[in-house]
Amino acid sequence: MKKDFIGTSGLIRLILRRDRILLLIWILVTLGIILGSASSIDSVYPTVEARYERFDQVMNIPMLVLFQSRAFDATLGALATQQTFAGATILAALGSALFLVRNTRKEEQTGRRELIGSTVVGRHAPLTAALAVVLGSGMILTLITALGLIGFGFSMAGSLALGLVVGSAVGISASMAAVAAQLTENASVASISAFGPFYCLHFVRGISNMGGESLAWLGWLVPNGWLENVRPFASERWWIFGLVAIWVFVLLKLAFKLSAIRDLGAGMIPVGNGPAIAPSGLRSPMGLAWRLQRRMLFFWIGLVTFISLPTGLVGPKGLQEYAQGEWIQEYAATLNVASPADAFFTYLLFVMVFPIAMYAIMATLRMRSDEVDGSAEMILTTAVNRWQWAASHLTFGLVAPVILLIIMGLSFGIGSGIQSGDLSGDLTRMLTLTTSLIPAVWVIVGITMAAIGLFGRGSTVVGWTSLAVGIVTEIVVKMGLLPEWLFLTLSPFPHVNPYYQPTATTLLVLTFLSAILISTGFYGLRRRDLTN
Repeated sequence: MKKDFIGTSGLIRLILRRDRILLLIWILVTLGIILGSASSIDSVYPTVEARYERFDQVMNIPMLVLFQSRAFDATLGALATQQTFAGATILAALGSALFLVRNTRKEEQTGRRELIGSTVVGRHAPLTAALAVVLGSGMILTLITALGLIGFGFSMAGSLALGLVVGSAVGISASMAAVAAQLTENASVASISAFGPFYCLHFVRGISNMGGESLAWLGWLVPNGWLENVRPFASERWWIFGLVAIWVFVLLKLAFKLSAIRDLGAGMIPVGNGPAIAPSGLRSPMGLAWRLQRRMLFFWIGLVTFISLPTGLVGPKGLQEYAQGEWIQEYAATLNVASPADAFFTYLLFVMVFPIAMYAIMATLRMRSDEVDGSAEMILTTAVNRWQWAASHLTFGLVAPVILLIIMGLSFGIGSGIQSGDLSGDLTRMLTLTTSLIPAVWVIVGITMAAIGLFGRGSTVVGWTSLAVGIVTEIVVKMGLLPEWLFLTLSPFPHVNPYYQPTATTLLVLTFLSAILISTGFYGLRRRDLTN
């Protein structure tokens, strides 16, 4: 048994050496969301009246409950927790899943695990080392969060509880990623399988809150609901961390058991054999790209439809009791939309567009994966040139988000139209709203393509950073910690937000910018050497 863990300490040092910058960025950004809000909460709500006004706002705007969290008290600590719960736990879980998969399944997929296995390394050492680094990072997040909040004058109990909530999100996601890494052979699928459920369960928690007492039981079925119900700064429930510990223990026990019985490089879910004779469609680069990317595209189409259509059906009906509230009316006016229902869909869309942009980045980065694993080199030994090969994958990065946003608009419009009786009007409004986001996603794809062409090796970091910067700056600017012009400068998404009243010229400029970035990528790809 002990021999299965030989070499763990050396692998921990290797991971820390290789990923130290990324780990530091992840920790600092997560801390920035929490401590940034905590440092400014007193100036944002300086009086007791202002705090109760914010408390009432949260209770009267269902979008805040759905996407952020409930407010359990009108104290500064409870309000800071309400503002940061979603961003902090989701970002903590995202980093946890990505780092865990990167240092386990990704190592096997690229062949580095087999190379490491030729040394004195035990069977479970890679998984143990990855867990040690990720869970250790979660402990650091917990400690610094608690100490930082205490330093700002918040109570010790509430500060520790909020720190443990963030650390628990790391542990929950890491345990899910550890199991996912044993089930599938593909690192991207493992990452999505780990983080995707956590992200979706966040909204299950929100639906439970919107349903009041009748749906309160639903929140106790998901780990996100457990974390919310810890209630930092509002009569903390410490026993809930026992549920988290049981969750993490059971999943990690399962992960190690699966790791012991599966073959190296294989997943527990078997990959079926392909046909003995390749179809004629594989003779072209586009046919091959379709073969490689179609399953992921169909998965995202199903996911977007599954979320959007029911939301379109129940969204307007669920807003009826809130529609006359002062805060929801002001929010709709701020967004320059006609009704509270449209304000709800606008808010939801600008939450869901980020996962769609994530998929667009993954589809574009497929060409970088082909380059690293040597597939591109084999393809380019045929009559296919670099532009044809790159264009085949880039097509999915550009077309897939268009398809997904149109499907989202159709689903929102059909669902809303069935409820309102104005099907054509709702379809037109929803499609106009969703398709206006396409140029913003294309800019992110363009940045990723430019990085692939110019840098190659650093393109993955550049692509994901371009999206992360937009998400983080939006959160920080809305907290009032940074000026609004910074958000407008660093992200394409505010330029298509109804709040800033985008015009046709705005959309054309974003499209032109994405075309320049893509052209730069093709130019750089033609001139640089391929690497593997």
